[in-house]
Amino acid sequence: MSTTTPQKKSAVESPEQIERRRIVEQFLLFQESLPKVDALSYQWLLNEMVPMSMAVENNLNQLDEYSSLSSQSVEPGSQDLNEEFSELSLNKFEYTPSHKLIAQLHNANDDQKDKSNERLFKIGSGIGSKMTELLIFSNNPNLSFNSMDALGMVRFICKEVWKQLYGKQIDNLKTNHRGVFYLFDYEFQPIQNFALDDDEKVLLDVVAPYIQVPLGVISGILTSLGVPEDDLSISFTYVDIPEDRRKPLGQFPKGVNFNIQINQLQNSQD
Repeated sequence: MSTTTPQKKSAVESPEQIERRRIVEQFLLFQESLPKVDALSYQWLLNEMVPMSMAVENNLNQLDEYSSLSSQSVEPGSQDLNEEFSELSLNKFEYTPSHKLIAQLHNANDDQKDKSNERLFKIGSGIGSKMTELLIFSNNPNLSFNSMDALGMVRFICKEVWKQLYGKQIDNLKTNHRGVFYLFDYEFQPIQNFALDDDEKVLLDVVAPYIQVPLGVISGILTSLGVPEDDLSISFTYVDIPEDRRKPLGQFPKGVNFNIQINQLQNSQD
């Protein structure tokens, strides 16, 4: 007596499943096609933004001095004017090592620090805007920007953006559901090797400018997704690292809390 083995029915995909699979494959191909950057070179580039900002500030101050001299009503060829111009080195390239520029920024006056921090924040904002465009264009099937609320935007930053920029997701996200969000990164990559001084206060002050870029990134993303810039307030604080995340000596001893306030949401819920 012969027997026949029952054959399994092949699963037939619905049109929706086929389209979903096509979108996922398209997204993976797009991810693979993106140019790759060496991690160490990328880290160096991120960290060099801070001394570069101080170098720009020095050059602008020098240009201000030049403009001030040019506007003075001094007779051409006079001894005083010639001496002043001889002190300027606008046409002479003077290389200042990064560690000296960082020290200059640390010892700069409040006005210079504010200008440098604003410059770094704007750089980060531009990066955030471009990152949003890139990730929207990538057509990630796991993201839906059309119906994304504020919490969804912040989660997008915590997962997609942070992983793209810093190789890891935000460690913890907290919110009061009234427009205030706390993003905790206990191992913020650009500053992990900054354990340069036994004086913790000095160390935290030196590192602070390096956090202006990610603050700008957050701002650039949220404004690109429709949050009015005037309704947005972004700051940071250092936080203690939980016991189960203690790091070895030689690494930065604090975590970073990125604080986002969207006033538009706070006002609507008051």
